[in-house]
Amino acid sequence: MSNPTTFTPVVWTEQGLSKLLSASQQGISMAITHVSAGDQSYTPSATQTALRNEQQRVLIGGAEILNNTQLRFSALFDGPSEYPVKEVGIWSDTTLVAVYSVPDEQLNFKAADAAWLEVFTLNVSALPSQNVTCSVGINNANVFLTQELLTMTYAQTLQSKNLIQQAHQNMLLNLRLRKAGL
Repeated sequence: MSNPTTFTPVVWTEQGLSKLLSASQQGISMAITHVSAGDQSYTPSATQTALRNEQQRVLIGGAEILNNTQLRFSALFDGPSEYPVKEVGIWSDTTLVAVYSVPDEQLNFKAADAAWLEVFTLNVSALPSQNVTCSVGINNANVFLTQELLTMTYAQTLQSKNLIQQAHQNMLLNLRLRKAGL
């Protein structure tokens, strides 16, 4: 992992800056929509149009504007894939906007059939003010609780079924007791 006393900034791509400038001239913002992860480590280049070996690309799961110079957003990488995370790409639809990688460093690891939730804080101070936003594609608020919520719902459904059966048996017993005059 990288030394905590060093800082390697994200590299803004030429095509990303071009898209941002075009959006800015039209009076609109450029939306960050996806994050991707790959398994190659290197020094990123402003001329990049893709990650060197992208393994997975996911929608932004949550976002907030911290202040005029920082955005925070999250992305959930899940599924059967397993790979070392050595490069990260930030996308606006199909345009690679920024790249982060450190030569000979592993940033994280995506395990098979496991979910990896990453929160990114992006410094946009070098860009035209208030021209970058995030477009949230999915809601990750309860992603890690999905299996637990499903299990609870199933248990509650079974409990409800058993209560209805018990109430029905009580009703039948009451009818039999009335017929018997008791």
